[in-house]
Parts: sequence; C-alpha cells; structure tokens
Amino acid sequence: MTRLLLTVAALATLTQASCIIRPRHVHEVTVVDSGPQAEVVVTEAPPAPQVEVIPVAPSPSHLWIGGYWAHRGGRWVWIGGTYVVRPAHRAHWEPGHWVVRSGGRWIWVPGRWV
Repeated sequence: MTRLLLTVAALATLTQASCIIRPRHVHEVTVVDSGPQAEVVVTEAPPAPQVEVIPVAPSPSHLWIGGYWAHRGGRWVWIGGTYVVRPAHRAHWEPGHWVVRSGGRWIWVPGRWV
C-alpha cells in the first residue's frame, strides 16, 4: 500500500512538473468585441454607463476600451472594459454607442479603429 501511494505521489509530481499553466490575461487581447455585429434595434434606452475602475496599462502600446451596454436575450447586459494592444502606433478607438432614431428606436453603432 505504501509503495502504491509513493508511486501515485511521484506520478502526480511529474504530471504537475510537466504542465505549463499560462494564466489568461485580458490585456493581451488584440481584437475588440465592439458589440453586436448585426444591427440591433431596441425600444428602450440603455441604462447609464457603469463606473469602471481602470487599472494601470500593462504597456504604452495598450489602450483602455471602456465597457458598454449590450441588449441580449431581451435584457441589458454590461460588457466590462478591457485593455487591448493598438493595431497601429497612432490608432485611435471610436467607442461603440447607442443612438436613438425616430419612433424611440435605439440602434447600436459598433466601435472601430480609425
């Protein structure tokens, strides 16, 4: 029994030593989800933007992309902001936003790099 436990412990140690665990860092994202891609039209105004605590940028090439309200499954869902790497040195992000049209229709305008 002791030999079996030692063997299991040795295998567990070898397995852990051979694993490479890479934490997921949001700031390494280079593609920005600018919100829904198909035209989204809703009949109620989005809630006020949430206050976000913006951490220190991981590098000068990172830019903070603020969060936004998405309308999913018939309800408003907050999509939190994140740091992204600029696609070009002078690239500027135009945030996505909701605009009201005639008849009280709210339409999502996706964000984009310019």
